[in-house]
Amino acid sequence: MSEENGAETLGTVLIAQREPQDQQFVQVLLSTFGKFNVVEANSSAGVIRGLFAQPDLILVDPLIRGDFLRAVELMRRMPKLNHVAIVGLSGDLSQAARVSGKGFNAFISKPFKPESLLAQVWKTLDSQPLPPGDGSPVELNVDIDQIEGLPTLPTVYAQVEQLCADPHVDAEELAKVIETDPSITMKLLKLSNSAFFGFTREIKSIGDAVSLLGNETVKNAVLSISVFEATKDMEDSAGIDRKMFWQHATAVGSAVRFIAKKMKIQREESFTAGILHDIGKIVLDGLFAEFYKGTLEAVESEKQSILEAEERTIGLTHTKLGHELSESWGIPGGLSNAILYHHRPKSSDSDAELASLVHIADACARNLGFGSGGDPYVPTIQPFAMEHLAVGGNDLMVWEEEMKQVIEKDMAFLSAIA
Repeated sequence: MSEENGAETLGTVLIAQREPQDQQFVQVLLSTFGKFNVVEANSSAGVIRGLFAQPDLILVDPLIRGDFLRAVELMRRMPKLNHVAIVGLSGDLSQAARVSGKGFNAFISKPFKPESLLAQVWKTLDSQPLPPGDGSPVELNVDIDQIEGLPTLPTVYAQVEQLCADPHVDAEELAKVIETDPSITMKLLKLSNSAFFGFTREIKSIGDAVSLLGNETVKNAVLSISVFEATKDMEDSAGIDRKMFWQHATAVGSAVRFIAKKMKIQREESFTAGILHDIGKIVLDGLFAEFYKGTLEAVESEKQSILEAEERTIGLTHTKLGHELSESWGIPGGLSNAILYHHRPKSSDSDAELASLVHIADACARNLGFGSGGDPYVPTIQPFAMEHLAVGGNDLMVWEEEMKQVIEKDMAFLSAIA
């Protein structure tokens, strides 16, 4: 039960119908006879905006303007909304099969009897879990791998990761696996011969590269190349400049490696952590462009950071989605943790070291003006990160010019893999 304008209601229903007359009929039926507070939307993007009214149920025609199945994929990534029921209401019976297994709780076909619609709404609401904070655990009920078009890593990465789990694997065996993927082979050789590593002699084979670089460095290089390969063909975009995005990611990776070296912190995956830290933005920009446009507009109009704009406009952050994606890819825990906590390393329950490195490096790369992370703002570095790594208050200022030169050199990484 809730109260709306002093009157007791049975809850809030968000409705979105394709035809105006259907919208009006359902609105009157639910508000007058069902005693529900009704919120209306006329597009998929409007449904996402309507979520901030905290509906208990969404009654939607899947054929409304925009890609509503994308909206459902977005909603089902948000634990605080996972108690919200979604009921399809359409005169197109083929939609019942289309939405099956996509996170819908029920489907009602048109035409319908008014009492049947009300009965289905009440039944669905009765079967839903309590909202978060009301005593019941809420779990995501749509696995991330069910998101249509989700980038997948080349199979060679999983094989390399498995081989490198054995510290005694020889260079020849590792090279043979990498060479099964011509694109990664070519880019790894190009990277090995670039200024990024700075070898004075030509590296002519993958076996040679593995012998010189070592298993861990090669594994992390393969991961970075694989992520770039997996996301490069995402054609839709809400407006993220991909070239500037990867320049920023490369700069952060370089800064992470630079700071780790200065502080004598041994982290082979330091550069890769920077490359991956914002990967969730690429997925939001490419797969959820219809909804992420509002986020980027809020960055500009409200002068917000992209993280704040994500929380306000779609309720899902690039850190959370990136973390889920990295886990589905089988990326090691330290890297996955850094993706999730690089904006708030103090909250990290494990490996705050790498999260702190990325946190500081992100601010440094932004301050030096390399690329773009989607907004023009330089975040304030949390004191926890500085203290955790024992970085002195003046260290970053002293290192600034040297760090800039190193980042400029490390841009060879991007030239090699692009």
